[in-house]
Amino acid sequence: MAEAETILVGDIVTMSASAPTAEAVAVSNGHILAVGATDDVMARRGSGTEIVDLGSDALLPGLIEPHTHPDLCAQMYSWIDVSGFTHPTVDGVEAELTAAVAAADPGEWLFAFGLDFMLTTGLGAWTRDRLDRIAPANPLVVMIQSMHTLFVNSQALARAGIGESTPDPGGGGQYVRDASGRLTGRIEEQSAMGPFIVHGLPDPDQVTDLLLAQERRYAEVGITTIGVAGTFLGARQLDVLAEIARRDGAAHRVVTYLRHDDVGGTTWTPGAVDDRGRFRVAGVKLWYDGSPYTGTMLLDEPYLETDLCCCTLGIGAGTVGRANFEPGQLVDLLSELAAGGWQVLTHAQGDRACREIVDLYEAVLTTSRPADHRWRLEHCALISGDELRRTAGLGVSPSFHVDHVRYYGPELRDEIIGAERAEGLMPCRSALDHGHRVSLHADSPMYPPGPLRLAGTAASRRTRHGDTIATHEAISNIEALRAVTIDAAWQLRMDDEVGSVEVGKRADFTVIDRNPLEVGSADLEHVDVTQTWLDGRPIA
Repeated sequence: MAEAETILVGDIVTMSASAPTAEAVAVSNGHILAVGATDDVMARRGSGTEIVDLGSDALLPGLIEPHTHPDLCAQMYSWIDVSGFTHPTVDGVEAELTAAVAAADPGEWLFAFGLDFMLTTGLGAWTRDRLDRIAPANPLVVMIQSMHTLFVNSQALARAGIGESTPDPGGGGQYVRDASGRLTGRIEEQSAMGPFIVHGLPDPDQVTDLLLAQERRYAEVGITTIGVAGTFLGARQLDVLAEIARRDGAAHRVVTYLRHDDVGGTTWTPGAVDDRGRFRVAGVKLWYDGSPYTGTMLLDEPYLETDLCCCTLGIGAGTVGRANFEPGQLVDLLSELAAGGWQVLTHAQGDRACREIVDLYEAVLTTSRPADHRWRLEHCALISGDELRRTAGLGVSPSFHVDHVRYYGPELRDEIIGAERAEGLMPCRSALDHGHRVSLHADSPMYPPGPLRLAGTAASRRTRHGDTIATHEAISNIEALRAVTIDAAWQLRMDDEVGSVEVGKRADFTVIDRNPLEVGSADLEHVDVTQTWLDGRPIA
């Protein structure tokens, strides 16, 4: 009988359907050797076995973030911080920008991230002219928290080569103009942002250090596996992520999804796994519509005509958003990806966006469905019951961006989509009732990583103000924890390796300060991570 290197004893929530709790777990060679009652597991004890008494702490399988952007975090967390998480009023934002301009050389590009019209009070309208006054001698680019809008000044427009007659680039991108045709400095969606963002890329020799810093942020909140939902630093990013994952002392596993236009620029193939089992390439990420806070979320009925929409967010009367693809174009692309064995993730927020992308998925998957494809829909803010039923039949599962309920729920309900539509916001309960395995994600850097916070929001439906939205869509603590462990692992096609504390799986654990099944739903987000383990060893 093999001896354990380590045995952990205490309160263990396994997330296994057959044995949901245990008293001890034995680890050897980075894998789980035994799990169950203390006496049974202690039979694996040898002369050199380390015994870890969890005391009042509890142990979960390593938490999983299935939709995040470590590359964007690495890039944007190095920019000027104008976030609503750190600046509750406009004075702090303007002071941060003014100080950065004063410290910069004339002509130096300046980038800021996190402008937040919901969390920062008094921001008012942001335009090219306003930024010109702040930075008359520097190209200045300010990205909003949701990452779907930039505000740029005249210097930035000129240096990026965008003039009054420059056409919109397609793919959902727009260089917004006023009634006279003059560029306002508002830039919407990825294809239009490219000419500016290219000037804000980190130096190649800084990328690894910035990614390592983000790896630590994930580990601090108990994350042991991440799904990279689209590569933004180019196909070479896969090699950098793989190198980080292979090193001794790595803090998490990485499952990568390329942007569709990066597929041809890499030698990595779907299903490729590195020799240490910490890095793999799974699929491709698409964006069908945009953001609720840019006006590009695709809806059946228009956004509300409120002061927040029209005068602050810049969403005009009658706006219903837009799709980033023509249907025929996307059917061809999806068919190619299916034939190539790529797992597909598609960003879809609005009710119309969800319906249209399900139509397109159906057109492909009913004629050439890959075996065990596990295609996904991402965010799913207003996905309907009909679409949840249809996707269940297609083998397509939703990943919910529930932080929209927590952070921006009051504004969505009261000023952006209205109370009636908000009753269907992030319908986690409905998805489970339709037989789905769902996951939860923070979409960092949009929101900070924190799977237990996500689970708490899904279970309580509480907003930042302490009120609730659509409580009929609440799920139980155990269902919410499954969505950040075993069911997220299933979506990443890694449930045979991680996501539960079971014999043979990798010894990735999250140690927390109390049993999450013994707290109320509103307290789940307050459970603290005390340790994170990967491959049977605590992360230093």
